[in-house]
Amino acid sequence: MPPGLPLSAKCLNIGHVHLTRLVQSRIVFDVLALAALFCLAQAQPAPPPPPGQRIDLGGRRLHLNCQGNGAPTVIVENGGGGFSVEWALVQPQIARLTRICTYDRAGYAWSDPGPVFDGIEQIMDHLHLLLSKADIRLPYVLVGASLGCIYARAYQRRYPGQVAGLVFVDGTHDEGVAFPVDGSRVPISRISADQLPRAYAEYRRGAPQFKPGPAGQEPFDRLPAELQQVRHWANVKLLSQVGLLPAGEAAAESWRQEFTALRRQRLSESHPLGDLPLIVLARSADSDESRHTQQAQLAALSSNGKLVTAADSGHAIHLYRPNLVAGAIREVVEAARRRR
Repeated sequence: MPPGLPLSAKCLNIGHVHLTRLVQSRIVFDVLALAALFCLAQAQPAPPPPPGQRIDLGGRRLHLNCQGNGAPTVIVENGGGGFSVEWALVQPQIARLTRICTYDRAGYAWSDPGPVFDGIEQIMDHLHLLLSKADIRLPYVLVGASLGCIYARAYQRRYPGQVAGLVFVDGTHDEGVAFPVDGSRVPISRISADQLPRAYAEYRRGAPQFKPGPAGQEPFDRLPAELQQVRHWANVKLLSQVGLLPAGEAAAESWRQEFTALRRQRLSESHPLGDLPLIVLARSADSDESRHTQQAQLAALSSNGKLVTAADSGHAIHLYRPNLVAGAIREVVEAARRRR
């Protein structure tokens, strides 16, 4: 085999040169299969080392990266398609104040996949078990970015005694995800279980095909150069498995149930979270009045809630305005300490 050939050509050369000799052998299939697997493994870049630990949950491991010491512990929920490394501009700032943990949900970055990709019950079970297995100190201040706002609210709904405060970073509202139903877009929290299969199938047909962009695209060009590459690796890996979210009808049904429950909670009373410390950060580059109203409604979940507009920011406020996000987390942490 010529030593100068690229790996893909070498793999093809293996099959071409040796196929004739092996075709009459009983082990031809096994040999060719092993050769193909070897070539595929060699062609894939080795994953970068994880900055944190991979915690065994019993059958799968999730990546958890904790820094700092103190209580309450800040737990970050990434947005849909987001990764723990995207908090590199915020996490060190909070680590000087208290302990802060970022993690990657099942199937993301260094975390093993689960049976339902981004199914909310699975995410809640994983997070609860992860924090227990890693012996993460209670209580928690949950930070949810974009879709992570739904996950943070879902966790607080299940374990209210564990949550001492909330920060939503341009968070998704419980009416913020919509599917097509009879020619109109209907919030998933208003769709029935009978309507969902057809609505989800139509959503899949009309959804754009996502492809990984370059490593340094905005706003990820704000990360250190080496983390831009790590984030790109994680994104390529994710998009090779999942084209859109929710990924499959089972995940969509879990979303429908949780969004519906959170909408019902929001409408149940004026401040369903009582006086829980809460700050909602909303991007300024959004002229959508309905979205602004939704952000105000999220802030009103608590009588102690506050809406802050992030000037000169897009959706990923933790990348555009990391100091503002760190300041909001710090304020909620200190409020939680005063309450205790």
